[in-house]
Parts: sequence; C-alpha cells; structure tokens
Amino acid sequence: MHNPEEDLGQSVVRAFANFKRAEMQNFKVPGLKRSETRFLFMLHHGLRHHKHDLGMKVADVTAILRVSKPSVTQQMNALEERGFIIRTQDPEDKRAAYIQLTARGEEEVAKIIETFHKNFEDMTSFLGKEEMERLIALLDKLTEYLNKKAESKEV
Repeated sequence: MHNPEEDLGQSVVRAFANFKRAEMQNFKVPGLKRSETRFLFMLHHGLRHHKHDLGMKVADVTAILRVSKPSVTQQMNALEERGFIIRTQDPEDKRAAYIQLTARGEEEVAKIIETFHKNFEDMTSFLGKEEMERLIALLDKLTEYLNKKAESKEV
C-alpha cells in the first residue's frame, strides 16, 4: 500500500543527504580536511567566548565538537604539527590543557571564513534574498522542534 507520509519522510532524508553531499563538495578549504576546517572555525569562535590567557580548554573543545577525546587529540596533533595551533598545559592544574590559534592559524581561519561567506553569497544570489531568509526560518523552526523532541526524550 502506498503511504504518502512515508514518501515525504524519504524525500526529506534524500534531500538532506543530497544537500550534505553537495555542501561537502562546495565548502572545502584547500589543504584542509573537513574535520580540520570545523576544528579551526570552532576554536576561533570558542576563543572569543572563553577568555583565558592560555586559550580554550581542550575539554571544552571536546564537548563543543561532540567527538571523542582521542579524536580531538588526533586533530590537535595534526594542526599543531602544521603550525595552526599551540597547546599549553595549565601551570596550576597539570591535568588541564589549553589550545589557541597561532598567527598562521588565524590566517587559515580568515580563509575559511572568506570561503564560507563566498559560498553563502553565491547561494543567496541563486535563491534570492527572500528564499534564503525563508530557508533559514524553516531550518531554525525545524531545529527548534528537533531539539525540543530530543529534550523530552532525555527526561
């Protein structure tokens, strides 16, 4: 039997999967893995909100990225090796480590932000300002619904 709600659900899943695939192809920053781009961008924004002389706590990075500590350590090692970040141990609490962007890391983040802005400008040109605003409103509404649904399941 044909179920229109199931077809709609499958269409939504397919649309999200297609978007994700296209987004991954278009939002690439040359020379960086997607995970590295995400890490540097998150660190840049996180440092603006975590005011500490040594940078941002590694534990906070792990929580924000929602990935395992070994995964964060692997990314930090690669980014530190390339000169994008610097890791520092807290002199008062030897268990705590902090990271911050180097000048080279800041330059790379500027490239990331420029790439993202260009892509969003292109999308706005393609869709038009009204449709882009409508898309944002729908995604915000859907995100709010899904967050509320997830919260009610956690209780």
